[in-house]
Amino acid sequence: MNYYKALTEQLSDVELEPTETSYFNKPDIGLDPRLFRDGRLVPEVHNGIISALYNHLKLGYNEPDAWTRIYLAGSGVSYRWAAQRDPADLDCLISVDYIQFRQANQEYKHWSDKEIAAEINQGFRNELHPRSESFMGTFELTFYVNLNPDIEAIRPYAAYSVLDDSWVVPPSDEEAPFNPEWDQATLSDTEKASEIIKRYTIAMGQVKSAANDAMRLNAEVALANAVHQGSALYKDIHEYRKSAFSPSGQGFSDFANYRWQAGKKSGAINSLKKLHGMAEEASAKFSTATYGMELPDTDTLIRRSAIK
Repeated sequence: MNYYKALTEQLSDVELEPTETSYFNKPDIGLDPRLFRDGRLVPEVHNGIISALYNHLKLGYNEPDAWTRIYLAGSGVSYRWAAQRDPADLDCLISVDYIQFRQANQEYKHWSDKEIAAEINQGFRNELHPRSESFMGTFELTFYVNLNPDIEAIRPYAAYSVLDDSWVVPPSDEEAPFNPEWDQATLSDTEKASEIIKRYTIAMGQVKSAANDAMRLNAEVALANAVHQGSALYKDIHEYRKSAFSPSGQGFSDFANYRWQAGKKSGAINSLKKLHGMAEEASAKFSTATYGMELPDTDTLIRRSAIK
């Protein structure tokens, strides 16, 4: 199987898909009753999160309860929970005491904090998230290790310590900023996404109607270019958003977050994410067909080669 075949096997219609986002709405009154009662986390949720996390970590690491702190963060634990999709997002951020981690897991003693965080996060993506995508039948529960263990430094919408059963960053009723220049900038993202989708759709039609191998190859190249450009734009917006939730960012009111939320509202994010998924899936299928397995990325190979 060549890469183009792997890509064309996934062909499907892509269009702008506007999504309701609570970011631009008035804050809700009260917290999500599925998660909180009287401002405290529901015991079933509390126990379920701890169990899911530690059952996973104990499969690959020693003493995870000694080097982890667990926080629920994001819009799901703020006053902006009601407009979320079904299943609703529930973000669990993990702070790691890297010194304690290395003491408990000596094979990682020469790894950097960044390498350790990346390795744990990859395990979350590949092994834990497929099991937590329907948490309590209601939430898509995702876990992520912050490189910076200080939860307040990343400026979350809100943050609740699961282990301490208390608020670290209480939710606020802050409203989205109004800035015409930001609106113009995010409109540019939507226009770029629309143009990429147009080229993708034309190329998809040409692939299906190609009269000979040469015409099909030309169409496949055009299709791949559109998919890769869409994937690149998605990654740019997604990665840029991370800067909002950092010591140098402004969190909720940062332009990087505003850009992401505006893209969800316009439909640009959903369409670009679909193209990004096609690119990722095609690469995985090509690797599996060629090498008998999905190849880890370069960073992963380097990290794992360091384990003695």
